[in-house]
Amino acid sequence: MDIKTLSVKEQVLLAMQRVYANALTTTSGGNISAIDDNGHIFITPSSIDKGSLTVDDIVEVLPDGTVIGKHKPSMELPFHSNIYRTCKDVRAIVHAHAPAAVAYACMRLVPDSSYARIYEDSLGKISGSRYALPGSLKLGDIVMGEFLAGSRSVMMDNHGATVGAENMQRALAKYETLDYLCRSLFHARALGGAKKIDDKIALADADFPVAELSCGDKSIKSEMIAFIKRAYKGALIGSEWGTLAVRGDDGSIYFNADCDSPEDMSEEDIIRYCDGKVSSSKKCAYFGLVKKIFDRMPEAKAIFVSMPAAIMGFALANKHFDARLIPESYIMLKDVTRLPYTAMGDFDKIADALTTSSPVVVIDNECMITVGKNILKAFDRLEVADYSARSVIMAKSVSEINPIDEDEVKEIDDTFNGW
Repeated sequence: MDIKTLSVKEQVLLAMQRVYANALTTTSGGNISAIDDNGHIFITPSSIDKGSLTVDDIVEVLPDGTVIGKHKPSMELPFHSNIYRTCKDVRAIVHAHAPAAVAYACMRLVPDSSYARIYEDSLGKISGSRYALPGSLKLGDIVMGEFLAGSRSVMMDNHGATVGAENMQRALAKYETLDYLCRSLFHARALGGAKKIDDKIALADADFPVAELSCGDKSIKSEMIAFIKRAYKGALIGSEWGTLAVRGDDGSIYFNADCDSPEDMSEEDIIRYCDGKVSSSKKCAYFGLVKKIFDRMPEAKAIFVSMPAAIMGFALANKHFDARLIPESYIMLKDVTRLPYTAMGDFDKIADALTTSSPVVVIDNECMITVGKNILKAFDRLEVADYSARSVIMAKSVSEINPIDEDEVKEIDDTFNGW
């Protein structure tokens, strides 16, 4: 179901269903709202099970304060209405209680989005706020003040976090990205702490003319959509980040655009590149990079560029991820290459680092790249890498990992062809 095609009331319902299903809030916690062109606010109800909401449970609040619906609106209505009244660019608000964000709120600390481009582009500078009683006018004024100061991502002391955006799809994506930022920072802390980037590198713009191209290989598009949705459900890509690119037999490259929600994506959203032209004006920040990889590595037919939380812990901490954990990890990942953040200014260096015997690259403060002879292999590497990274981080709280030794690695290499 594409959230953009729904009524404002239906968007609020679907947004809460997704927030709850993705474990970003609890049965009784969190609230979501949106405002329509007439100034009517649609908001989730107070004290109603978030896991069983229907569209009839969503409450409508008119500009004069009149409430329409069978329930009371969320007690946090004051800060929702204050933000809409003073920040006309904000059309949707998500307030929820994801555990990692709540952890920051309880420490009364603000996560720093500048550790990686994807977080900063989505969230901007995140602001903090003072504690006040939930549902109080005082809390409404505090949160509104942070929005008035320009923030669209606000941490709430001993409470949670609130984000606002120009539409519901973007608001959902921002809150989700905030959760991934917090989780990645916790993972990095377990590995010695996140490292700052001295100077941001602008990604090389792959600006190709838009042309009327044929649909191309529909079977590739169908398979891509299936794996994009699967990767999203596995927390391997997000609503605003994660690129899958696939090379067709005719040399065409198929890829998804930035900020297209996986849950709303269809085959029509897959972009085709052919003979120096693209089928859509939508942008993909990493297309120049994936094209360079395909040019340099003829064996690769599929590429994932993504930022799952555990691997991003290694990337933010600038630590090498050693895949010699269990045979299955090493067979699939081989020797994972770590590159410094400066490699983002040299796509040739990244492309040269990827080979059939080194099919995974982690770039400090940026992303992970996996390649494969088909989509399944590239996906499997993405999944195995993040699962393995989780295991290493878990072990850190008890002891150090004892990797497979060199003789055991040679035995695996002599027996299995991981490519």
